[in-house]
Amino acid sequence: MGLQWRKMREQADESTDFAGFGALVEAAHAEPRPRHLYVYSSHWTLGFSSCTGYPFHTEVGIAPAHNGSPYRVMKHPLAEVLGETATAEEAVALAVSFLVTGLGPAVEGTAERDE
Repeated sequence: MGLQWRKMREQADESTDFAGFGALVEAAHAEPRPRHLYVYSSHWTLGFSSCTGYPFHTEVGIAPAHNGSPYRVMKHPLAEVLGETATAEEAVALAVSFLVTGLGPAVEGTAERDE
């Protein structure tokens, strides 16, 4: 997962026109629990999966602040909003509060392994 996080941080560094995404990636990387999950992005929203393959088993997603909108924590990227925050750090803390205790690190495979 270290490689995936490195790639995500590089993507955030290259997205200088979208500061909210970069702040979100760095805040998520600073926290141990999300860092143990597989991170991916969809439409600039970060998803955190308990497995490394697609389809992912998304545990939580966070949409970055943009054009005055708050950070949004969701059950799944582009799904039901669980809460909104003013900062990336608050969004990550809120997302972590929705993670099941003892979750992680992400395992190889896809969400279909559970079916």
